[in-house]
Amino acid sequence: MAELTSIKSSLENLRVSPNAITFFLASYKLGRSSVGQIAKATKMDRSSAYAAYQQLQELGLMDEENMGNRKIIWTREPKAIIARLRTEIRRMRRQVESIQESMPELLAQYGSRNDRPVLQTFTGIEGLHQITEDILSGSDFELLLMSNFEEEDRVFSREYHDAFIQRRVAQNITLRLIATDSPEARNIQKADKTSRRETRIVKGKAPFENETYIFGDKIAMLSFNEKTGIIGFIVRSKEFASAQRWMFEQIWQRFRENS
Repeated sequence: MAELTSIKSSLENLRVSPNAITFFLASYKLGRSSVGQIAKATKMDRSSAYAAYQQLQELGLMDEENMGNRKIIWTREPKAIIARLRTEIRRMRRQVESIQESMPELLAQYGSRNDRPVLQTFTGIEGLHQITEDILSGSDFELLLMSNFEEEDRVFSREYHDAFIQRRVAQNITLRLIATDSPEARNIQKADKTSRRETRIVKGKAPFENETYIFGDKIAMLSFNEKTGIIGFIVRSKEFASAQRWMFEQIWQRFRENS
């Protein structure tokens, strides 16, 4: 029977034991009967039959009624299987969401365990939030940043930019900033003292268009693409971060007198 094949497949998806599936299908055919009758029909010993019945009852797939000294059992209608499958789907969806939320930390731990670089990519506003959270939580006392403020405005809203600064200052994280020359960069530089920041400005043609953050053993980059919107990535690697930090220091020293 096609419907029994469908039921069998559904029970397998619910991780019901083979014995319990056999028990359920036999009960479905027999209708109201005792555990002993189903055990006989399936050639199953009584202890195995009772164990199968208990599993099915815990899943809400069977009902029972005491009639004198006998317990009569029967399968619930197929809607009960659908309800159980939906419950399982919701549970699995919550597990997926939980793992997705923890993915940055899980990947970081995985990379640290294997001593291999870990690359995480992010898109959209939600991705931006994840990156900035990682930056703030992963910075000890100092954060290094190379920024083109003309491009930054396409990534950060003014409100988000100000909120990021406030949180950084509240966490006592000092920022050293290398910025391409622009009116916005000059205004930012004027507020350095109140923002736990030191800004040096690169004059001439802008050498970079994205945001590059260096913190701990990580590098984060953010940019805006007309087709994809906000995109970014974080690399966790002591070697990469060390090399990027060295490059930052070379630019920092070069523009000490020109800022």
